[in-house]
Amino acid sequence: MRVHISLPVTDLAKSQAFYSSLFGVPASKVKTGYLNFRLNEPAIHLALMQQETAMPHPQQHFGIELPDSEVFAAWEQRGMKAEGARAIEPEPNANCCYARANKLWLTDPDGHRWELWHRTGEFDGIDEDRKQSASAGS
Repeated sequence: MRVHISLPVTDLAKSQAFYSSLFGVPASKVKTGYLNFRLNEPAIHLALMQQETAMPHPQQHFGIELPDSEVFAAWEQRGMKAEGARAIEPEPNANCCYARANKLWLTDPDGHRWELWHRTGEFDGIDEDRKQSASAGS
């Protein structure tokens, strides 16, 4: 069983480089105007389709919850080096959505935002000033 996500991208080669760097594996299938990554960990089937405009919504994001701090650290290392990332934002000790977590936010070449996180505890609230929560744990 896998979650399937299909994203429009404007430059398939740049997106392929970004996601190959992030996932640590090459694309599973590469065709003209299309490629995909079929991963077991995490169980995801990510399809990328070449289009003139990607049109990401500024509030939209996708996330991958990682099972423990070691796995998060490995993904964080790859994420920090992800080829073609437009933005990389570490967010340690974040308080959000009734949980405390270490997070890394990445933006792919087309502006699609990805949240990688590892839950570290509970939080009694939906959200908090993220900058404040990150500095509170330091």
